[in-house]
Amino acid sequence: MKSKHKTKILIVGGGRRGLASIEVLNEDREVEITAVIDINPGAAGVRLADRLGIETDTEWRKYLESEDPPEAILDLTDGTEIEDELRRAAAERGIEFLGGVTKHILSSLLVERQVQAELHRVSARMTAGIGLEELLMLILSSCIKSTKYDGGMIILMDESGSSIDMKSTWGLSPDAEAVLVSRAVDKLREWPPGVETISLFDQVPEGCAREFKAALCAPLRSRGRVTGGLVITGRSASRGFSGSSRRLLSTFANHSTVAIENIILYQKSRRLSVTDGLTGLYNHRYFQEHLETELSRAQRYDRALSLIIIDLDNFKEINDTYGHLRGDKILKNVSRYLKKAVRRADTVCRYGGDEFCVILPETPKEGAMALGERIRKGMSREGSAPGEVSVKVSLGVSSYPDDGVDLKGIIGKADGALYRAKEEGRDRICAAG
Repeated sequence: MKSKHKTKILIVGGGRRGLASIEVLNEDREVEITAVIDINPGAAGVRLADRLGIETDTEWRKYLESEDPPEAILDLTDGTEIEDELRRAAAERGIEFLGGVTKHILSSLLVERQVQAELHRVSARMTAGIGLEELLMLILSSCIKSTKYDGGMIILMDESGSSIDMKSTWGLSPDAEAVLVSRAVDKLREWPPGVETISLFDQVPEGCAREFKAALCAPLRSRGRVTGGLVITGRSASRGFSGSSRRLLSTFANHSTVAIENIILYQKSRRLSVTDGLTGLYNHRYFQEHLETELSRAQRYDRALSLIIIDLDNFKEINDTYGHLRGDKILKNVSRYLKKAVRRADTVCRYGGDEFCVILPETPKEGAMALGERIRKGMSREGSAPGEVSVKVSLGVSSYPDDGVDLKGIIGKADGALYRAKEEGRDRICAAG
């Protein structure tokens, strides 16, 4: 089978613009890069060409005068003098010249393809279980790698733009981060129409000068509204931010918005599927999944894990006497109290009906009993709103590894302890044993 002809291109200019071109064109099966030319043998594009096995040189004329000259010259230099010289030499030999307006259009397209390729690599590393924080870090690290700058951050704002929903940072101290966040948010709230990037500082605050000399921000936009920003920082004042850096950052921001929106929508739908509609707590399905996850972690790292099952005493009588609307209100009050009573690392779930569960990672039975007793004592005081029926609860506690080494064992032992608390008179806590 006859092999397909490849268009031979000579790239002149191995700087950062050349870097993007080489990365993209080297993957194109219809293109062969004859050589990369730059007077600076240490230029980023030249170093990449060396790694890829592409010929490099400081002189371009000999390639045009060879027996097998290139079919096109791609001029990625910044000076007009060499561009004019290349254009004349190409015209004399009937070689296609890509420069001037073509160069800028091609550069933009190459930047677009480079960002798409980089975000495709980010997508390939994503899994169904990836969270928004992990996605932001993947995007941020990929952006910093592509722009060749030193640090940065992604900021997501709430719908009103009045507060920050989430941020992710790279290579910045907390103090520098705070300064950048404050400045970026001010700019994002009043972002001028039609502007793609803004330098955040004319003069970097003195306390941040060791960490960065310049900071560039591009907005994240969704349906015409600024929803956040992507920031990169550089430690060298001399580098500044070139046109290609600005285009690359802007393109990253535009493409990243779609990935961020998709994962936020996924998380919202996921949250709805595992949330109890009445109380806002996690539901029974999530309880089973999360307890299994925590149990696996406890087994892997040889850590304790405890479970508390809580049941409202005489709740049927409350419903029968005061009605289901009052009963629903009590369940909501109890849920609010439980969320307030536990640690951030603990997970409260509605097990079903008037039963609740608390999963306590890295907590031995003694700690779970102490928390359960505080919950029992505080329930009648805080589990009901003023004027409501006084709520009392019974609780059962089990722990890994003392009471079981699998899901069925841990839940069964806690359930058995709860049953015993009910049998012994209610309004008490019992441990599996």
